[in-house]
Amino acid sequence: MNPVTLRRKPARALLVAMSTLTLSCHPAEPESTGDEGAEADLPNRVALTTDALASLELTYATAEVMELGATVDVPAELVPDPDRHAEIGARVTGRILDVFVNDGDHVGPSDPLLAIESPEMGRAWADLVAARAAERVARRACDRLAELLEDRVTSVRSFEEAEGAWEIANADLRAARTRLAALGVTDPVEPPDNPARVVLRSPLAGTVTDRMASRGAWVDPADILLRVIDLAEVWLEASVYEQKMRYVDVGQDVQVDVRAFPDEVFLGRVERIDGILDEETRSIGVRVSLANEGGRLRPGMFGTARIRGSYAGEARALVVIPAAAVQELDGGLAVFLRVGEGVFEVRPVHTGRRDGALVEVVAGLEVGDEVVADGSLLLKGQLLRSELAEEDEG
Repeated sequence: MNPVTLRRKPARALLVAMSTLTLSCHPAEPESTGDEGAEADLPNRVALTTDALASLELTYATAEVMELGATVDVPAELVPDPDRHAEIGARVTGRILDVFVNDGDHVGPSDPLLAIESPEMGRAWADLVAARAAERVARRACDRLAELLEDRVTSVRSFEEAEGAWEIANADLRAARTRLAALGVTDPVEPPDNPARVVLRSPLAGTVTDRMASRGAWVDPADILLRVIDLAEVWLEASVYEQKMRYVDVGQDVQVDVRAFPDEVFLGRVERIDGILDEETRSIGVRVSLANEGGRLRPGMFGTARIRGSYAGEARALVVIPAAAVQELDGGLAVFLRVGEGVFEVRPVHTGRRDGALVEVVAGLEVGDEVVADGSLLLKGQLLRSELAEEDEG
């Protein structure tokens, strides 16, 4: 299954929508919860007008019993897939003549990246031309003496000397071809017009992420001049502590929140788990593969990986609702319980474990209760503004 991306409703859009609402908040006698001070001062009902209810487009969720497993939330960093990452080196000693790309440019396989003028490459081509000529002369001499030996015109020793000379010339030709192959010329036919000119090409389709090459610079084979990364898929590297390792396995689904895109959730899959535990941190490395349509995810970004636990003995039947329905109010957690058309009660809740977009409700709701999911943030904002307005009037 290919990873996909879920889009959240942007917080800025919610705040804009709030300015168009007409709501009224009605204080009521709070129920006894054993913690009178924390929740007594906050109005516990929100009533929407018909127009406001229509403009909000609220979505609702019903508290229900589900089999909920453990989840592991860990900080993580995006890194390139090593099989989709290429470092372009010079291979030869020489001077850079031209650079055809810049950071951020997209390139295809075999696209030219830069050109180098290399005396080393010129000598390698010259050696090949000389070796070809020497091998051709030696082969002809050997063939001629073979005919003369057959007619008994020459000696066996003369033929053997010619044959040995041809074998040496042939070995020199193979060595010249090998030298060119080491410099990047894998199929040498005829030398180009400028044998000393070397054009470095991209080995894959991707994006140029680092350019360390400048025109006129002198380079050596050990120098890295460019980096090209295929961003169609990236890896997320996370570290899971020893006590949580039992929840993680290859193939599990992972939800990823990236700081650069706070309104979206990216879905991936655990691809690899390191074989050795880090002795200092007592954690193990986990790698998650993420599809990256449009190349928006970039190596170096930070995020949070939420790994859905798969340990067989941990899943339990629990009362759950969407995590988006839970808001922090007056120092505690609460949901907006739907009690009528456009009327919502602020219901304090206690939550437990979380599994992806769902959260366990330990206390405060019963199975079948209907709560606001998307749009609960709007109701919270209006509730807080109404409380401030009452304090100002007082």
